[in-house]
Amino acid sequence: IHHYYTLKSAQKYGRVYGTYSVTGKSLVVNDPDLLRDIMVKDFHLVPDRRHFHLGSSKIGKYIFFQPGGDDWKRIRSLLSPVFTSGKLRAMMAHIEGISDGLVTSLRVYEKKEHNQGETVDMRQYIGAFAMDVISACAYGINVESIDNPNHPVVTNAKKILGVDAGISLLLSVSAPGLAKRLKLEPFDINAFNYFDELTNQIVKERKVSHKYKDTDKLYEYINKKIQ
Repeated sequence: IHHYYTLKSAQKYGRVYGTYSVTGKSLVVNDPDLLRDIMVKDFHLVPDRRHFHLGSSKIGKYIFFQPGGDDWKRIRSLLSPVFTSGKLRAMMAHIEGISDGLVTSLRVYEKKEHNQGETVDMRQYIGAFAMDVISACAYGINVESIDNPNHPVVTNAKKILGVDAGISLLLSVSAPGLAKRLKLEPFDINAFNYFDELTNQIVKERKVSHKYKDTDKLYEYINKKIQ
């Protein structure tokens, strides 16, 4: 629906136009060349963008796509070198290994007699695959979600991703200022707090031990911040 609305608006109003969303106003840009200038060449002039209210937890307030202005300029300058094409290619070893594990899990499922002729719930397997890739590449930890469905990372991520589109979430997206004033929690705050504690724990361990993998994005970010 959003894509259809955006497409029709672009056809009606052109490549650049303004729009209102409840309490906020936005500038919509559909010109690739202008977008390149805004997001790369002239980023220092237009660093801000739309904000959402993700709740009162620390990770909700400071997750990297939330801050704006000078905070976002600082975070982006730290993160950009971490996500170069060479660094991203180095992550392929992680992804290939997890892909092999996915194929193995599907073959094991296929060979079980009671599963013969049964439909496979691919959403479960692909969700676990995505979870493992993110955990391995971002934190350097191996969750193995398919074999460990009750792992805290898995259960808490499901609580966040499985949120219903209720009034709290709708207001947090369309009227973040009002949602903040009303102290709404669009996501499970306990799940957010779990990932906040997990991140702090891993940061402390990496600072002390300096043990990390070449594709460990969290450690690279820590290194950039310290330097």
